[in-house]
Amino acid sequence: MERRPIKLVVDVLLMLIGTLLGMATNYATGQTDHVPLPLPLPLRLLRDWSVPLIGVALVLLVAGQITLHLLDRPAPVRRMWDQAQPSYPGLEAFTEDDAAVFFGRDREIADLVGRLHPAAPRRAQRFVTVVGPSGSGKSSLVRAGLLPALARRRGRWAVAAPFSPGVDPVGTLQQRLTQLPVERPALLVIDQLEELLTLSGPEERDTFLAAVRDALRRDPRLWMVATLRSDFLTGFLESGFAELVRESTIVGTLARDALYEVIEKPAEQAGLTFAPGVVARMVDDCGGGDALPLLAYTLQELYLRAGGSGGTVTEETYRVLGGVAGALSERADQIAAELADAPVIPTLLRFVTVDGNEATRRRVRRGDLALHEQEVTDAFVAGRLLTSDGGVLDVAHEALFRQWAPLRQAVVARTEDLRRRTELERWVQDWDRAERQDAYLLTGERLSVVRRWLAQSVRTVGATPLVEGFVDRSLRADRATMERAADAVAVRVLEGLDTEPETAVLAALAAVEECAATPGAVQALHTALGASRLLAVLRGFERGASAVAWSPDAQLLAVSSDDGTVRVWRPEGDDQPVVLEGDGAWMQAVVWAPDGLRLAVGCRDSTVRVWSTGNWAELAVLRHTAATGDREQGVGGVAWSSDGTRLASVGSDCAVRIWDTDTYAECAVLRGHDRMVWSVTWSPDGEHLASGGEDGTVRVWASATAAVVTVLTDHQNNIESVRWSPDGRRLASASGDRTVRIWDTVGWEAQRTLEKPEVINSLAWSPDGTRLAGGDANRTAHVWSLDGTSGDVRLTDHADTIYGVSWSPDGKRLATASRDRTAAVWDVTESTDVFGGQADAVLHVAWAPDGTCIASACQDGSVRIRDIATGRTTRLRGGGEVSAVAWAPDGTRLVTALRDGAAVVWRADGSGDDIVLNGHADELSYVTWSPDGNRIATASRDGTARIWDAATGATVHILRGHADWIGGTAWSPEGRYLATSSTDRTAIVWDTTVGTPVTTLHGHLDYVWRVHWSPDGRRLVTGSRDHTIRLWDPFGGTELAVMAGHEGPVQDVAWSPDGTCIASVSRDRTVRLWHPDTATQVAVLGVHADWSNSLAWHPDSTRLATASRDRTVRIWTLAGRDVDGLLRRAHKRVFRELSTEERRAFLLPDKR
Repeated sequence: MERRPIKLVVDVLLMLIGTLLGMATNYATGQTDHVPLPLPLPLRLLRDWSVPLIGVALVLLVAGQITLHLLDRPAPVRRMWDQAQPSYPGLEAFTEDDAAVFFGRDREIADLVGRLHPAAPRRAQRFVTVVGPSGSGKSSLVRAGLLPALARRRGRWAVAAPFSPGVDPVGTLQQRLTQLPVERPALLVIDQLEELLTLSGPEERDTFLAAVRDALRRDPRLWMVATLRSDFLTGFLESGFAELVRESTIVGTLARDALYEVIEKPAEQAGLTFAPGVVARMVDDCGGGDALPLLAYTLQELYLRAGGSGGTVTEETYRVLGGVAGALSERADQIAAELADAPVIPTLLRFVTVDGNEATRRRVRRGDLALHEQEVTDAFVAGRLLTSDGGVLDVAHEALFRQWAPLRQAVVARTEDLRRRTELERWVQDWDRAERQDAYLLTGERLSVVRRWLAQSVRTVGATPLVEGFVDRSLRADRATMERAADAVAVRVLEGLDTEPETAVLAALAAVEECAATPGAVQALHTALGASRLLAVLRGFERGASAVAWSPDAQLLAVSSDDGTVRVWRPEGDDQPVVLEGDGAWMQAVVWAPDGLRLAVGCRDSTVRVWSTGNWAELAVLRHTAATGDREQGVGGVAWSSDGTRLASVGSDCAVRIWDTDTYAECAVLRGHDRMVWSVTWSPDGEHLASGGEDGTVRVWASATAAVVTVLTDHQNNIESVRWSPDGRRLASASGDRTVRIWDTVGWEAQRTLEKPEVINSLAWSPDGTRLAGGDANRTAHVWSLDGTSGDVRLTDHADTIYGVSWSPDGKRLATASRDRTAAVWDVTESTDVFGGQADAVLHVAWAPDGTCIASACQDGSVRIRDIATGRTTRLRGGGEVSAVAWAPDGTRLVTALRDGAAVVWRADGSGDDIVLNGHADELSYVTWSPDGNRIATASRDGTARIWDAATGATVHILRGHADWIGGTAWSPEGRYLATSSTDRTAIVWDTTVGTPVTTLHGHLDYVWRVHWSPDGRRLVTGSRDHTIRLWDPFGGTELAVMAGHEGPVQDVAWSPDGTCIASVSRDRTVRLWHPDTATQVAVLGVHADWSNSLAWHPDSTRLATASRDRTVRIWTLAGRDVDGLLRRAHKRVFRELSTEERRAFLLPDKR
C-alpha cells in the first residue's frame, strides 16, 4: 500500500483519538454539567473508565505522531547498483540515476530537505539557491542528492525535470511552469542560474527573476531550487531581486573523510578495488579549486583502465594516468595530438563565453559546426571531455578550459574577442525573440565594430550561422539605409551648388565614401566638382591672413599675416613656402613691384619692409610716424606706381607717404585725412593717387604736386579699400556703410553703387577691367560682372572674414586671404555649363545634331543659339512668342512653334526666306522634325496635331482623336509613326502614312505632357502631371512600368540616344535619370532654382541640357564609371572637413 493513503488513515485516526481524549479528560475532571442525566450507557462507561482511557489515548497519540514522522521521512537509500555500469560519471554531473553512487554530501542533502518546508511563510524562502564555486558539485548535489531524497518521501512532492535558462530563459521558464504536474507542493529546479548573466544580460535577468517572483506569489505551494556559481552571486545581489538569493545554501569543498567516501563507496557498489595506499594518495592529491571535477574524471578513467567491476586500481595505473592533477590534461593532449592539424583550440573556444572577466561554458549545436570542427568535437566527446545531448554539445565541465593549459591560454589571449562574441550573441537573441524585426539589427558604429571584429577574429572564436545571418542582414539593411542616405545627401548637394559649391563637394565626397557610392551620389560629386571653383588652400599661418598678391608672372603668391610673417607660395606646386619675417609685428598689406623683383609689405609697427625676390634679402625698412594713444594700427596699405619708381604707403599717422624706390627716400607726404588711412591706389598712368580711411572720405591726389584733386564724401562710414581700374577711367571704393561705389574718374560722379549685406574689406579689379572682386566680413568673396557679359560669382568656403583679394595676371584665378588662417585660390572663369542672361523663363531647349550648339526658346519670344566651345551666344528672331524649337536632322534649319498658332521654318545661319506653317486654330505647344528631315509635326491647344511638308509648308495630315489639347509629339526612329501626348490623360500612336491612330495608351491619372520613343522603336515613355513616368508597348498598348519619384508634375522626358537611360525634368526642380530596363531611378542629376520645362540629350549621350523658369539653360555631364578617378580628383580639391552643422544641413549621418 502506498504511503499517501496510509498517511490519510493515520491522520483520521489521530483526530478521533484526540476527540476521545478530550471527552475522557472532561469526565475525569468532572466537567460534565452540560450533560443531561441519567447518562447513557456509553457515557457512563466513558466516565467510569476515563482515567485508563486517557493513558491509552496518550500512548496512541504518541504512536501516531511517530508513524507520521516515519511516513514523512524519506525512505532509506537503497544502494543498489548495476555493477556492469561505471560507478563514476566523470566530468558530467551526477543525475538521479546515479544516486546510488553519490556520496559525501549527506549533511548538505539533509539541509536542503529541511529548507523545503511547506509552512515557509515568504516567497523568498521558497526560492532556495545552492551557491558554490565552479567544480564544487552543486548540480550533482541537487540532481543526485536532493531530488532522490524528495522522491523517497512517498510521492509528497511533484518535481519537474531540471532545466537551465539557456538563450531564452523567460520562454523556458513559462513552458516549465505550464508543464508542472497538478500535485502540490511542486518543485522547479533551475540549474546554472548564472546563464542569466553569461548568455543574457541584466535586462533579461530581471525579466526572468520578475517572472519567478510572480509565480511564487501566485502559488504559495510552488518551490524553486536554483544552482549558482558563487562568482556570479554579486550580479544577482545588485539586482532588484536580491531577496531571492540572500538566504542561500553554501556548497563548499569536501572534507577529507568525505573524499574517502567519494572514492571508496562507489567502488564498493561497482565491485572495484584499490591497491593499498592508492586512495590515500588520491586524497592527498586533491588540492585546488577544481579538485572534485578532476578527481571525478580521474576516477572514471581509472575505472575504465582497471577493467571495471572486479578490477583493481594499482599505483602504476594511477601514476601513468597522471594523477588527479594530470589526468584531464593528459587525455586532452592525447586527443589533440591524434587530431594533428585540425583546429582544436578554435573549435573548443566556441564552447567558452566570457561575461565580465569570468569564463563560463556555452552550449553549441552540432549543426552549427563545420565538418572539420565536428571532427574535433566528436573526438572530445569520445574522450568524455565534451558531452552530446540531442545534437547539442557542451563541455563536460568548465574545468576543461581552466585546467588544460593550451585552452586556458587561448581563453586568456582571446578574452576580449570572447566577450565581444557574447555581447553579439545577446543582440542576436534579442533580434530572434523579436521575430527578427529590422529595428533590432545593428547599425552605425556598432555594426562597424562588429564587422571589423568578424573579419579579424571569427576564425579563432567562431560564430554561429544565426550570428552570421544577423550580421549579414544588418549589413544589407545598413547598406540600403546608407544608399538612401547617400541619395538624400546627393539631392541636398545639387540644391546647394549655386550658393556653396565647395561645401557641396565636401558633402558629396562624404556621401560617396561614408555612405555609399550610389549612381546618384557619384553623379552629385561629379556635378559638384564641375561647379566648384576652389583650386587650392594655403595653410601654415598661426594667425589670420591679412592680404594677398600675385606676382606679375603669376608664378608666386604672397600672403601676409597677423602672425608677423609673409609666406610666398607657388600656388600650383606642393613646395614649402618662403617665409619672410620682420620684427614680429603684424603684416597688414603686401604688393609686388611691377617687374616682380621686389615685394613691399606694410606692418603694424608703422614700417614698410621691402624684400628682394631674388634672394629674399631685406632691402629697406621705411618708417611712418607712429600714432599716439591706443589707435596704433601701423601701415594699412601700400601700392607701387605702374613704372615701379615710387611706392605709396598709408597708415595710422593719417598721411599718404611716397617713397623713391631707388633710394628709398621719402619723396612726399600727402596730408588731409584726419584719421587712420587704410588703403591707397595709383592710377595706371601714375599721375594720381587715391586714398581712403576712417574719416569716411576718398581723397584723390595729384602725385606730382601733392594737391588734392577731389574729395568723395558719399560714403557714410570708414573707407576699407580703394582701387583704380586698369583703364584708369573708374575708381572703386568699399566702405563700412556696406556699399561699394564705382566712380567716373572724369567727372567724379558715382556710376554705380553695389549694396551688400556685409562690409566689403578689400577690392581688386580684373586685369581686363570687366569684373570687380571683393572680400567681405561674412567669409564670402564676390566677383561682380560690370559689363553684363558674365554672371556674378560668390566664393564661400572660407570660415571667417576675408581681408584680401587679388587677381591672377590672366584674370582666370582669384586669390583670397582670410582671418581663418588660410589663403585660397579660386577658378573664376565663366562656367560653360550654365547659360544665364535670359530675360525670362526658358521654355524649351534643343541640341544641334552635331552637338556643337544649343538652341533655346525663351518666354520673352527670343531664340538663342549658344556655341558650346566658345560660349558665344547668337540671338535670333523667333517670329513671335516662341513655345518650342527643334533642329532639322542636318542641323541647317530650325523650326519654332509660336503661341499665335503658326510654326516658322528658317535657316540657322539666318539666310534665305522663312517658311510659315499656318493652319492651327490655337497656340502651338510643341514641334518636332521627322528623322529624314522631310516632315514636321506640330501639336496645338486646338486638340489636333498636324504633319507638314518641310519643304513646301503644305499640310500632309491632320490628326484628330484627342479630347483635349496636345502637349507633345515624337517621331518613331524610322519615321513612320508619330506619338502624341495630351491633357486628356492619354497618348496616341499614329501611322503617318495614312494619318490614322494605331494605339491609344491609357493609364495616367492626369495630363500627359510629353512622349518619347526608345531608340530601337520598341517602347514609348511618357511624363505626366500625375508625377509619374510610364513605359509602354507602343503597338500593343500595354503599360510596361511606372516610375515614381518626382514630387511634382513631370514636364519633359526623353530617352538617351544610346538607349541606356531616360531623363526627366519636373516642377519639383530636379533633373532625374532612370534605368529603362529596371524602371528604377538611377540618380538625381541636378536641381534648378525653379522648375524645369524642357530637356535635350547630347548626341553622344554623355550630357544633358535643361531649360528652366530660373532663366537658365544648364548642361549636366553624366559621371563616368571611373569612381576611383573621380575620388582622386575630389581629394585634390578638398582642403578641410565638414563641420557638425554642415553635416547636419546636408543630412549626412554621424561619421563612423
